[in-house]
Amino acid sequence: DNRLEEFRDFVFDLKLQRTFMVFSASSSDESTISAQASTSATPGTYYVKVLNTAFGTLLEGNDMVVTPPSSTATFGSLDYSYTPVDSTIRIYNEATQSYEEVNITTADTIDDIITKINTALSNLGMTGSASYDQTTGKLTITSDTNFFMVEVSGNLMSVFHLKESNVTYNGTNYVLQSTAPVSSLDPSTKTLQDIANYNSETIASGTVKINGVEITVDPTETLEDFLERINESSAGVTAWYDAYENKIYMRNNEGGPKAITLEDTDSTNVFGILGIENHTLTPGQEAHVQISTDGSTWMDLYTSNDSFEYNGITFTIKKASSDTITVRVERDVDQVISKIRDFVQKWNEIMDYINEKLTEEPVTDKSEDEMTEEEKMQGVLKNDSFLENIFDRLKSFITRKIEGDINYLWEIGITTGGLGTGYENMMKGHLELDEDTLRQVLSEDPEKVWRFFGNDEEGSEGFAVQLYNYLWDLTKFGGRIDQVAGVSGRLTREQRFLAIRIAEMIERLQRREAELWRKFTAMEEAIAYLQMQSSWLSQASGSTNK
Repeated sequence: DNRLEEFRDFVFDLKLQRTFMVFSASSSDESTISAQASTSATPGTYYVKVLNTAFGTLLEGNDMVVTPPSSTATFGSLDYSYTPVDSTIRIYNEATQSYEEVNITTADTIDDIITKINTALSNLGMTGSASYDQTTGKLTITSDTNFFMVEVSGNLMSVFHLKESNVTYNGTNYVLQSTAPVSSLDPSTKTLQDIANYNSETIASGTVKINGVEITVDPTETLEDFLERINESSAGVTAWYDAYENKIYMRNNEGGPKAITLEDTDSTNVFGILGIENHTLTPGQEAHVQISTDGSTWMDLYTSNDSFEYNGITFTIKKASSDTITVRVERDVDQVISKIRDFVQKWNEIMDYINEKLTEEPVTDKSEDEMTEEEKMQGVLKNDSFLENIFDRLKSFITRKIEGDINYLWEIGITTGGLGTGYENMMKGHLELDEDTLRQVLSEDPEKVWRFFGNDEEGSEGFAVQLYNYLWDLTKFGGRIDQVAGVSGRLTREQRFLAIRIAEMIERLQRREAELWRKFTAMEEAIAYLQMQSSWLSQASGSTNK
């Protein structure tokens, strides 16, 4: 049974300062700034102004990852995110409720697609046009009449990123435009080598450095895997691919104006093909907070991230605000009382369990074969001297004097009860908790309560320290319980001795049994011989008489 070990582990928490020096912190605006108080927090009211949050320097590639194709490129070659297939679209004229179908093959060029769409617009009586901008890689359709487009078959609208787009009105025309360049990639499937091929460039294996940290370049890995490797490194940046812009971005994880450095030490050309060899840096900034304990005298604090510590309180900035936020830090007495309440409950459970085992009667109305394993163990520890010693030692802790400002359990509200119950509880080792007394002592000076329990100075150890040490000596491997009941303990040694004696007795009985069987067999043979002789003599005597 591991009850004592579990109780020992619970008592360990009572040795710790954090169990008693508990504070709660509340913010008047959790959406702007939150607070968490440590054991060393200074209670009080804090006034906070969040002038700005922290953000790291941003690196933006000057070029797209893949340069958009020319208008002479075939539809079938636009396999950046999807594999193009022959498609049919319908363009609806909202005014006339009519539509025109446009059939596109993979052999059609972008110019061919534009021509077919323009023809459809004209057939619908709409004044407008379709166009393709090679600089942005986007397809745009404009009309003086409201319209919408439906994909009957194929994936043309997905390839040109028109599916997620909506027709908008700019005051003059209705416009439908690609949400991303046609050359926007699927980073989970396209490799670095694919990107190099799209741009008619080369890429080589090797290493590059970001903020001085080496990153391995493998042309066969996907863009997503490469960016993930950057993010998992100690370079201190977060890199990502923006499919809508078709660009790579990096941001320092730490706030402030620190630059992001790129070095292609092995001439891999990976920065070149990803469009970040030439880039723009937007410097970051530190968070700026003003804090006051009286609302009139302010202290300026700057931090490179959105978390900082002040007077043992960890503040987490969530957004800037023009308002003054009030943070209150108070002692959390209820949490400490709950812990002590649990201690008293667990103490009583342990003492009841030990007392039960000491007074438990064995099962006598069943044979051993009829008993369960639990019933066989019942009463085994009745009046056991070793268990009685543990019970008495634990009871002695109730009245033990502890050196310090608080000397006894009763001073913090832990007693054996009032008149009429105190003696009985003392005999059973039971404790009761007066929460009002404990609350008052904790409110006055929680550190004194902690030192009563957790002081670890030699010669003046606290209550929990002494109790834990005793329980540790009992329950540790090779401890007192193990010496009595463990693998090498007294009970086990006695069991082994009895087992050896029983085996010896069985062997002696078996030898005696074998000897008796030999004698019995010899006796049977002798009797059989005598019977045979007797029968012969009888026959011989009968023959003579005749």
